[in-house]
Amino acid sequence: MQYFRAPLTVCALLVAAQSAFAFARLVPATAAAFDQYVESAESRMNRSLKSDRFLEVDSRPDLKAKLRGGELHIESGVSLDGGNEASVPNGMLQDWLGLMFIPNATIRQVKAVLQDYGNYKNFYQPEVIESKLVEHHDDEYDIFLRLYEKHILTVVLNTNYHVRYGVLDAQRMYVTSRSTRIAEVKNPSRSYTEETPVGNDTGFLWRLNSYWRFRQTDDGVYAQCEAISLSRDVPLGLGWMLKGFLERFPKESMLNTLRGTKAAVEAKREARN
Repeated sequence: MQYFRAPLTVCALLVAAQSAFAFARLVPATAAAFDQYVESAESRMNRSLKSDRFLEVDSRPDLKAKLRGGELHIESGVSLDGGNEASVPNGMLQDWLGLMFIPNATIRQVKAVLQDYGNYKNFYQPEVIESKLVEHHDDEYDIFLRLYEKHILTVVLNTNYHVRYGVLDAQRMYVTSRSTRIAEVKNPSRSYTEETPVGNDTGFLWRLNSYWRFRQTDDGVYAQCEAISLSRDVPLGLGWMLKGFLERFPKESMLNTLRGTKAAVEAKREARN
């Protein structure tokens, strides 16, 4: 009987996790708290948009050296707003900042990759399994991404975003992406189109905004991405098992995004040479 105890324990934990994740609702107070944090964060970003601190590395020469050495740097973006954790009732807000340097790249090459939405499913594997451009007017885009994540559970999300591009000058560009709809697939093994009600699901991801900044130099492009996300809070009694699952996705997604963007820019540059 002892031989079967470990597998049975794992199964029991999996059932408990699925049961706990089966019930979560995005209530107005949670959405409002997220919106308030985003408003504060975007105000801070706007203040620095045309300042000498366009990028976080502008005031951190030690970090700049690491990026030029090939490091992909990820840290909490909460510290940028005074280090105050956001209080979100019934929810978990995460703010991550990612930075990198793409040698021998140009703003034009980076922009070409970012606007190649049909290929996001190739650039950002394995987390993006489907992607497409929905609508495009001038510097504004509406896009669709199907996201896939598997740790204890398998979660597939049908997500939509409104993306806006801005150019300050020939060397500086910024991109703002805000989620407009995030719907969880009810049974990924059966269909990707059958969804649970929006905001009434496992609560794995309810909101996701991303803010890119790029600055071109003589020998490459510095890239900075800040991602602010909202998910459910951790069910009481299961925090030890599920908190890591909820917290891991935004940080891992940031790393996957940096890697994918850098690799796609380098691949397109090499293909043209």
